[in-house]
Amino acid sequence: MQVSQALDIMEALFRAAEHPDITAVERYGRDDQPGGQSPPGVKVVHRSGSTGMLWAAVPPRDAAAVPPPDEMPPPRLRAARVLVFAHRLLDAARPEQFAGWELCRQPGVEVPVAAALRITAHDKSVIYLRGTSASGAGAEPAEDPHPDYLIPEGVRSGA
Repeated sequence: MQVSQALDIMEALFRAAEHPDITAVERYGRDDQPGGQSPPGVKVVHRSGSTGMLWAAVPPRDAAAVPPPDEMPPPRLRAARVLVFAHRLLDAARPEQFAGWELCRQPGVEVPVAAALRITAHDKSVIYLRGTSASGAGAEPAEDPHPDYLIPEGVRSGA
């Protein structure tokens, strides 16, 4: 599977999620493979102006799978939050192109919850999407502004 195909799926899932805190979903990066100067990715923009990004990276050999948390990380932890949300979207959609997905930690990257989402396609290729974030002009809410949000049926049936 090509990185662009995996990112197409992730972009479509974020859009289909219709999360009330997400104001835009955008693709970025000029490269078509991980490891370059401008890695490809998907950016999720929130009402506060902050962004959560998933971008293609070379999978480290020592990345270790971690279980997803029971609760979403708070908005101030955007990188962890976008990774957990992406994992939940994949759990709901179960895209036929993917054989599996898991959150991962990697040595040298100190983050709460996970550093990346490792996706294994049916052709056995691995897409490793690092999670990062950037703050916006507005302050992050202290608590989840939409604690009752549920992934819509369109995500479940649309992937």
